Amino acid sequence: MTFTRTTLPAQHYLYVDRECAYGPEIAKAMESGFGAVFGHVGAHGIAPQSMPMSIYLSMDPNILRFRAAVMVSAEDAAKTNGEIKADVLPSGEAMMTTHVGSYEKMSETHQSLWQHMEAEGMRAAMPVWEIYVDDPGNTPADAVRTEIYRMIDGNA
Repeated sequence: MTFTRTTLPAQHYLYVDRECAYGPEIAKAMESGFGAVFGHVGAHGIAPQSMPMSIYLSMDPNILRFRAAVMVSAEDAAKTNGEIKADVLPSGEAMMTTHVGSYEKMSETHQSLWQHMEAEGMRAAMPVWEIYVDDPGNTPADAVRTEIYRMIDGNA
């Protein structure tokens, strides 16, 4: 597994909040969230600047809370209504790795990333986000790629 330290600019995104239990409910919550976000994007002529993504502002061991999101331009980030909201991923240093394979095993990749950061003396910060590079409907499950990012605490 390769870990890459990267400097990211601030990135605007549109999102909806979702939460669910850990387990098979995640797929339905993600489908609902991405359906809402991409329905809004399509209805408003917004050009996505990323593949679908999930953003985690905190990690609760009892319930999964996330933002189903897509990066957009600053101008398009102003096009919100109803449950569709906008925010900005902060600029700064982050660590990134790519998970390849089943979503069910993604927590192992997250754990490896966090252990790598700790071993390198980096303090992890929130948010954490995943960008779903491949469409699981068109890509074999063992080849699906997901980029995982975690901010590095710049005050450490």
